[in-house]
Amino acid sequence: MILADHYRARLEGLHFDAMLGAYLLSGGQGSVDLERAAAVFGKVEIPDLVDEKGKKKTVYTLPAAWAGEAAATAGAQRTAALVKIYPLMAERIKAEGVADLFYQVEMPLLSILFAMEKTGVKVSPEHLHSLKEKYTRKLAQLETEIYALAGEEFNISSPKQLGTILFERLGLPVQKKTKTGYSTDAEVLEALADRHPLVQKVLEHRGLMKLNSTYVEALLTLAKPPAYRIHTTFNQAVTATGRLSSTDPNLQNIPVRTVEGKEIRRCFIPENRERVFLSADYSQIELRIMAHLAGDEKLIAAFHAEEDIHRRTAAEIFNLPPELVSEELRDRAKAVNFGIIYGISGFGLSKGTGVTRKEAEAFIEAYFRKYEGVKSYLEGLIARAREDGYVTTIMNRRRYLPDLTSRNFQRRSFAERMARNTPIQGSAADLIKLAMVRVYARLQREKIPAALLLQVHDELLVEVDMEALPAAAQVLREEMEKAYELKVPLRVDVKSGENWGDLT
Repeated sequence: MILADHYRARLEGLHFDAMLGAYLLSGGQGSVDLERAAAVFGKVEIPDLVDEKGKKKTVYTLPAAWAGEAAATAGAQRTAALVKIYPLMAERIKAEGVADLFYQVEMPLLSILFAMEKTGVKVSPEHLHSLKEKYTRKLAQLETEIYALAGEEFNISSPKQLGTILFERLGLPVQKKTKTGYSTDAEVLEALADRHPLVQKVLEHRGLMKLNSTYVEALLTLAKPPAYRIHTTFNQAVTATGRLSSTDPNLQNIPVRTVEGKEIRRCFIPENRERVFLSADYSQIELRIMAHLAGDEKLIAAFHAEEDIHRRTAAEIFNLPPELVSEELRDRAKAVNFGIIYGISGFGLSKGTGVTRKEAEAFIEAYFRKYEGVKSYLEGLIARAREDGYVTTIMNRRRYLPDLTSRNFQRRSFAERMARNTPIQGSAADLIKLAMVRVYARLQREKIPAALLLQVHDELLVEVDMEALPAAAQVLREEMEKAYELKVPLRVDVKSGENWGDLT
């Protein structure tokens, strides 16, 4: 598709993509190249591509001089393999019950993602330069404060030098060691954050350094005049859960809730003053999917009543009327609600909420007593997954988990956590992809002057002409909320603004 566009040709009527087919059938094992797909699905051998020195090459790393008969032969062999594996792959897609997912979601999404990549999203170089100067000043200030607390200057980015300062000069307790000395990874620093003010400063320094290099400086490099548009790459056939990922640059990892993350998002702007950003974000999508999959009557009733689900959960766990639930209890219930999705333990919950491990375990036990549907669903899910060897999403996307029967406790425990959260995370991925297909088709059909720009987790970002804002907002809300019929209503938060960081 990219190659066709390069030569100003339009590729239409695309019916089957072998990479997407192989990805879907591999059940969460990651992307599958043509060689592996041919061997697995078609029992077809494709000769390796090698250079004059016998070194194996891929079609993406062929030498410039590689042309003529050798290139034509390689191309013909690969095309012949595709022709042979296509009917076999199509048959398996139908047999495994993922034909709707493949033909109605993944295949149409292919051209939509290409259009989004080609359109890109504009950034303000002025805002980026201003942010770079601000972060540079802040980093210098943090360095001065860290040196003062340490009593000497050292390379803050050096784990070895930082370890010497923390564990020898300041005498902080060693958490763990590596082959080269003291470990100073994020987990270690988080554990020591309340032991000495220097540790918190180092964490701030690391976070700001990463944001500055990963986003501010990278975006300045990528934003070329005169358009100043960033063209990320959306990876459709990589993640184990079916989620899209974004690379070069990764626009899905910009922090959402931090001040710095919002500052970076403010640098993303519409094409001109006649256009505006429109964002639609699924509300509590994973909890709604869990309620649907578990069929828990209390959760379903709470969502239908449009209740504050975390306050309702706190009221259930602590046997209180909702109006008497404090913000602290609501926060603990929120941690349990989301933690249940990821198979959180008492230790993990205590670490995240600050309560004792015993209290955390009691919260989890109380949750399962009140929400028996969730408990029986999760228990049955693990049992079925162990028997089948895989779990599925609402659209039948599979993820194979062979380690569910492993004798290794850690590997088995990890597989059990994946068995719990994949149906929920994967179903959320199915929903947002289906919503993208519906939104894009309707915007085109109704000729609304709007462009789908980004998909970030459960959010869609659209750029639209100011006068078409109400119509586009209605399309996003209706198509996303009606994308799939669950036992609970889907809800979407719709916002607009002059930049990505200030949406109201």
